Amino acid sequence: MTADGTKERILMTALQMFSEKGYSAVSMRDISGAVGIRTSSIYYYFKGKQDIFDALIEQTELLKTGIKEGFAKALGDTKKVKKEDFVRVGKLFVTGYLQSEKIEPLLQMLESERFHDHKADEMWKKMLFTEPVENHTLTFQEMYKRGLIKEKDSARIASEYQGIIVMGYFTGDIARLEDSLSAFYKRYF
Repeated sequence: MTADGTKERILMTALQMFSEKGYSAVSMRDISGAVGIRTSSIYYYFKGKQDIFDALIEQTELLKTGIKEGFAKALGDTKKVKKEDFVRVGKLFVTGYLQSEKIEPLLQMLESERFHDHKADEMWKKMLFTEPVENHTLTFQEMYKRGLIKEKDSARIASEYQGIIVMGYFTGDIARLEDSLSAFYKRYF
């Protein structure tokens, strides 16, 4: 296996273990045993457990940046927002991003750690609430400027929109998510 392959296996194994047991309950020895390498070998790739966690956060940031850039480009070319497209994008935010194999375990780990680790709590809130609402606010501002939506208060509708997204993520009820996004679309488009 290549060095990159081993590094990625370490990251994915650590992420899975962190999400199942919590960050503080997992040792470097636990990770190395699950990967099938000596503990000392992990230190070839990472300085320690915090370095693994930081690499997972960096991967998340790269993924988010790619998604935002793709969405901004698609929005830039849009003349009219169709209800089906709007609902599909919201659904994909839940199923393709929040529930993805890299993001959902990270959110689960942060959720289990957030009650006794201030940094985990801040990261969890940032990933589920703060950053999405900020991004949605900018998106809805742009839509309003271009005459794609009727509502000027982009911060309020961004918060409402993210509430629907979070409901879909936590309940896993995709049909209800789609219905809620359709109702949202009817109110504002």
